[in-house]
Amino acid sequence: MTHRIKPKPRVIEGGKADRTLHADASQPRMVWNFWPLAALLLSALLWVGICWLIYAFL
Repeated sequence: MTHRIKPKPRVIEGGKADRTLHADASQPRMVWNFWPLAALLLSALLWVGICWLIYAFL
């Protein structure tokens, strides 16, 4: 019986295969989004202003 041998993948010299892979290279970087926090802060300030107006003039 003859066994077929899978061909080895070719490595191109100077290509990406020669570079060392970092541990986090496959993981996308976490980018912080501050817009929800800014919206929450603005909403809180708006409600504090409304409550202050009601308290001050009633």
